[in-house]
Amino acid sequence: MSGDQTLHLAAGGLSGLATCTLLQPFDLVKTRLQQSMQARQSLLRTLTAAQASALRELSVWTTVRDVVRSDGVRGLWRGTLPTILRNVPGSAMYFMVLNELRAHLRRVDAPAHIVHLASGAIARVVVGFAAMPITVVKIRYESNLYNYTSLWGAMSSIARHEGLPGFFRGFGATALRDAPYAGVYVLFYESLKTAVAGAELPPAAVSMAAGFMGGLSATLATQPFDMVKTRMQLKPAEYRGLVRSFAKIAASEGMRGFFAGMLPRLVRKPLSSAISWTVYEEVMRWFGARDGGGARARARGATTA
Repeated sequence: MSGDQTLHLAAGGLSGLATCTLLQPFDLVKTRLQQSMQARQSLLRTLTAAQASALRELSVWTTVRDVVRSDGVRGLWRGTLPTILRNVPGSAMYFMVLNELRAHLRRVDAPAHIVHLASGAIARVVVGFAAMPITVVKIRYESNLYNYTSLWGAMSSIARHEGLPGFFRGFGATALRDAPYAGVYVLFYESLKTAVAGAELPPAAVSMAAGFMGGLSATLATQPFDMVKTRMQLKPAEYRGLVRSFAKIAASEGMRGFFAGMLPRLVRKPLSSAISWTVYEEVMRWFGARDGGGARARARGATTA
């Protein structure tokens, strides 16, 4: 492995660690909201008007309250370990693969927008497939449908009851969510950075603002796939196959069902992208200052085409 690849791995790993540690509560709340949507729709048909009104009050805030009541504030960070085990190597691999893909596409003179879209999408799908087993464990840890007491116990249970396919449950929906998200995000991110390039702003502020706006746009576009992916991973017996899962949610919950849990994701994903890319670029700049600008040039090469 070259020095450049090692540097991108290290910067990506640090960005992943910062992101998942700070933002894990958003992931947990999103999972709990998506988990409860189906049960709530079924109950609404059998309750009185007063009971139904109380049930509709289920929200981000009531979900946070219930988690804190049952598990304490630390309960909001349930699933952090599998998140770290997925995100740190996943983020490291993503930035390294992204950099290699961009370099290859530039060598064949691909247009800048194709470089951004294709490299972002392909890198995310490759890394997402590699990280899929720990993603399934993470989702189930965040849910309260499973009483896993350890990572080994969770993996053993999945292997025993579902076999190898259980570790890749929901990969189709994940790929359909992550590929466009990453491609659109990188395109928006680079476009926004170029648009404010002439402004007298600190580099970190530019990265943070561009990252947040790019993440916001990409999150809105991919929310339905995230919802389907979560259902397939939490309830594999009920949600079998991507197309059937989409049809089941549409039939029982309508279009609104695809946007359950969107608020915490709409906050988390843009923040996650902004923090991740800002930390990554700042680490690259820091190494650039230490080696006389070489890494800084490499950082520019990794984020421009």
